[in-house]
Amino acid sequence: MNIKFISFLFSILLLTISCNSQNAAQALNPVAFSEKMKTSPDAVVLDVRTPGEFSGGFIAKATNVNFSDTDFKSEISKLDKNKTYLVYCLSGKRSGAAAGYMRSIGFKDVINLEGGILAWQSNNLPLTTEVASPSDKISFEAYTQMITSDTAVLVDYFAPWCAPCIKMKPMLEEIDKEYAGKVKVIRLDINENKELAKKLKIVEIPILKIFIKGKETWMHQGYIEKADLIKQF
Repeated sequence: MNIKFISFLFSILLLTISCNSQNAAQALNPVAFSEKMKTSPDAVVLDVRTPGEFSGGFIAKATNVNFSDTDFKSEISKLDKNKTYLVYCLSGKRSGAAAGYMRSIGFKDVINLEGGILAWQSNNLPLTTEVASPSDKISFEAYTQMITSDTAVLVDYFAPWCAPCIKMKPMLEEIDKEYAGKVKVIRLDINENKELAKKLKIVEIPILKIFIKGKETWMHQGYIEKADLIKQF
């Protein structure tokens, strides 16, 4: 047999194996999908069904972005393309199409649930109907990730109507620029995150806290001058 022809067939075989491996990595069965959620706590779970389907029960921590909605592409474009996304629908068809679209516009790691919710339930895996408070812009899980950093994290718990908070805002913005790489400044509006503030027991503002790798190392209530604040870094 012609050596060139044999080499051609071998190349085709390698390409087929490579493609099959890639496709396997882009879709997981329900058990593997569930395990991926546990081992990748930073992954974003996307439910691309309709809001009506979503309200009937969904995988815990899922965010609903309706694949059939005209705003689907614009909503997806707002997401961080470097994160891992675990996508599902009822049977896997809509989520497969959604995952394919996300990869086509530059998302690095998008994994589809094989068989969708139907397969998920057939494996006796749970659904929930509990949703985060619609008033909250930041979930407790996201907050935990925000304060867990190799650099110091300064959190300003504030409200837009609070006079001392308003007075400190320019100072905190200066610190964010001047100490970039050393200190990360986060301003958390308790008006937009009422449930989170309640969970964190923030009852008076302004409150400033410093965290190192998720551990609170300093706290101050009320107004503070810049010179006194930077001594804490």
